[in-house]
Amino acid sequence: MDMNDILKMMMTSGAADQVSKQTGISAADAAAVMQDVLPILLKGMQGQATNKSTQQGFLKALADHSKDDTSDITKFIKNVDTDDGDKIVNHLLGSTQKEEVAAKAKKKRGIDTKTVLKIMAILAPLLMSKMGSTAQTAKASSKSSSNDMLDIVGGLLDGVDAGDVLKIVSKLI
Repeated sequence: MDMNDILKMMMTSGAADQVSKQTGISAADAAAVMQDVLPILLKGMQGQATNKSTQQGFLKALADHSKDDTSDITKFIKNVDTDDGDKIVNHLLGSTQKEEVAAKAKKKRGIDTKTVLKIMAILAPLLMSKMGSTAQTAKASSKSSSNDMLDIVGGLLDGVDAGDVLKIVSKLI
């Protein structure tokens, strides 16, 4: 499973309905904001994975989150720790970019900034968990001598359609 599959699964698993319940916005609005912010969170993950000063902490966080049970995405979202999610978003984007993304999503979608920030805090742990468990599975099943976690994570992030990510990101940033 690559990150495109994970993103598709997040968008079709009932996650938008659960995010809707937690934020008080419609499922359609939740899905639209999710489509806007997921690629940006992925871009932040790419930045963490490629920055020499943040790689080790990022890989440790992925390993820690890989233990989370995400087999039922709606249950995971219902019980997500949004304080942890907010910390993850801060690591992935930085507080300034996080606020800019939320403000632009607000302008584009008409959803208040606080709600957009909450959606990002809901999605970030789920994304970290899915990426972490996918990377751990790939590492465990790797027969090659190069089963370096960083290479695996890089491969997963490379699996995301860069054109789609850049197209969506350019509309927001």
